[in-house]
This record gives sequence, structure tokens and C-alpha cells, in this order.
Amino acid sequence: MVKKSKSFNIVIYPSKDIIIRAIKTSKSFKRKGSSFVLDGKNYFPHITIYMTEFPSKNTRAIKELLKQFSLGIKPFQITASGYRQNKDGYIDVNYKKTKSINELQKKVVTLLNPFREGLLRLKDKERLKEFSKSQQKNIKLYGYRSVGTEFYPHLTFTKLKQYSKLTLSDMKKDNFSFKVGKIGLFYLGEYGTCRKLIKIFDFSHV
Repeated sequence: MVKKSKSFNIVIYPSKDIIIRAIKTSKSFKRKGSSFVLDGKNYFPHITIYMTEFPSKNTRAIKELLKQFSLGIKPFQITASGYRQNKDGYIDVNYKKTKSINELQKKVVTLLNPFREGLLRLKDKERLKEFSKSQQKNIKLYGYRSVGTEFYPHLTFTKLKQYSKLTLSDMKKDNFSFKVGKIGLFYLGEYGTCRKLIKIFDFSHV
């Protein structure tokens, strides 16, 4: 019997001002042929922590675990380190890897990986051999390639349908650093997007 499952994204949910500026930046690429535009309703600004497949029956337990987990985390600062466009057309702002953000991912993955029950996203199964040995190992162990040394925190503004080397030179300089105080649980959409909000969890403010 095939288990009913869905793809989820557990993310750092940005502060309000970062959300507003990320949406504005995303909209600026619309005329250049973007595949999606952040709007905070259908496409949410986010920094992915853990993107994977879970049996739908485990959603309630995952929500409760993340609620309790978040109450034990103290807010911390993350620092933007510049814009990036990759060969596939994704345009991001990158963040420096710090002990705080690395530990956040490690704890979330350790907490939730058992609830995956060994499931992998179909997309990852189909393209497994395209990844590095380290990424393949992560997929098999955690259902997500970007764990540990392969984790590169970033906020994606959009994906251009056609790569342009002039794109970054046209971007307005802005500081996307902020204090992390929330994580979110979303259903995953195409292009690694967060399409439907399930729940936002506030960190402890002690």
C-alpha cells in the first residue's frame, strides 16, 4: 500500500521588514521573465532549513514538535553576505553560516527526520545521480541534500526563465540581515517555493 505523503518546507520566517523588501525585490524581476513572484500570500519569502517528504498522517505531530521546539530557541542575528544568481536562473541573497544557524538546522533535522519514515521526494529520486556524493548521502540519510556542510542559507527572490549575466549588476543594494525569531512550516511548491502556510512558530523571547 502506497503511503499518502506531501512535500514540506521548514524554514526561517523573516522579520516583517525583510518580507516587505524581499517582495519588492522579487516584483522588480517580473518584467524580466520571472517564474514566480513573492507576494506573502501564494509565494512566501523564506530561508529553507529542511525540505523533505513526510507522510500526511504525521503533520499534526510535526506541528506539535515544532511548537515545543521553538519555545526553547532564543532569537539570533543572521547576516546577509551578498546576492547570487546561479546557472539555473535563481536569484538569492546569501547568509553567513554561523554556529547559531548551523545548530538550528541540525536540531530541526534531528527532530523531524524520524517522521519522514524513510520517504524521499520524487524529484530527488529522479535526479539523485546528478548530485555530489555528499549530497546523495544527505538525501539518503535525511531526505534533503543541503544538510550540514552542504547547507547554504539563502532567501530566493525568484527564478528567471532565462539566465542573464547583467541581472546582479542591475540590483539595488540593500541589507537583508535580520534577527531570527520565527520558523515556519509550509507545503512545498515548484522551484523550492513555500506555497501554503501551515503554521508559524515564535521563538522564546527570554
